[in-house]
Amino acid sequence: MTQPPDEPGRSGPSLGIDPELVLPPPTPVSGDSTAGVVIRSHLRRQTSALLAADAGLDDDLPDAVHASRVAARRLRSGLRVYGDLLTDDLSARLRPELSWYAGQLAPARDLEVFTAALATDTEDVHGYGDALLPWLRHRHSLALTAALPELRSSRADALRAALTRLATDPRFTKHASKRAVTVLGPRVLRADDRAAKLLAQLRPGDESASWHSARIGAKRARYAAEVGAPALGRPCQELASMWSALTEPLGDGQDAAIQRTLVLDRVDDSSSPISAGEAFVCGVFVASTHDREVESHRRAREVWRDSRSRHRTLRAALEA
Repeated sequence: MTQPPDEPGRSGPSLGIDPELVLPPPTPVSGDSTAGVVIRSHLRRQTSALLAADAGLDDDLPDAVHASRVAARRLRSGLRVYGDLLTDDLSARLRPELSWYAGQLAPARDLEVFTAALATDTEDVHGYGDALLPWLRHRHSLALTAALPELRSSRADALRAALTRLATDPRFTKHASKRAVTVLGPRVLRADDRAAKLLAQLRPGDESASWHSARIGAKRARYAAEVGAPALGRPCQELASMWSALTEPLGDGQDAAIQRTLVLDRVDDSSSPISAGEAFVCGVFVASTHDREVESHRRAREVWRDSRSRHRTLRAALEA
């Protein structure tokens, strides 16, 4: 297994001590703040969020899986934006580890989302819940149980310790001493531009993988804007909100594709025999996911079309 990232010459807290206890609070940020101040604030906020959520994984506390993954993704996306402003090549070493960490929880999160959707459907006229919920809950328990040994391994311990050390006292290049508006503004716009290009070329009915790439791009644009917003102000915050609104229908489409795969897994699971009636219900559900996916992509296109004018205005404000 790959050795986790670390910072040479610096000792972090003992693994017997919760790193959250020694992590300073986020640094206040204003429009005059340097890029380094903004980055340090982001690192502290998201590292604290990851550590707090991670502590709830053992007891499967509500939202612990989701919050852990979101914090890991925000840290990874942040490092993509400003990683070259950190010394010791930390971004190149931490980003793969954060991807690995979030990936351990992906199966449990997919099952969590599907379970919640079925459990809250009060008009389940087809009986999807009865056919699928017991199996989904069992699979979720297995997925989290399988993930926990990795998330309590020395590799994960070292990742948490490295993030804590970095958030406590990050080392920056000289360029980070410049104002955040000058340094981070163009970086936010680059992430925004990549996301816009991915989305603009897609149409409902295109391959799921292409839409998934667009969703990833939209999330990265959102997270990049969230990094810069405390210093870059309202246009940057509104840009983050715009991408957040777009990720909702894009996420619905991705959920439909994932749920289709999960239901097919349910049908093929020889360890849990399925009745003919349940198999029929599962078949109906699988068929419905194709329509749901296309409809979600159609809604995403509508949101993007309706946002284009505002998007140009926000970009112009950040470029000024």
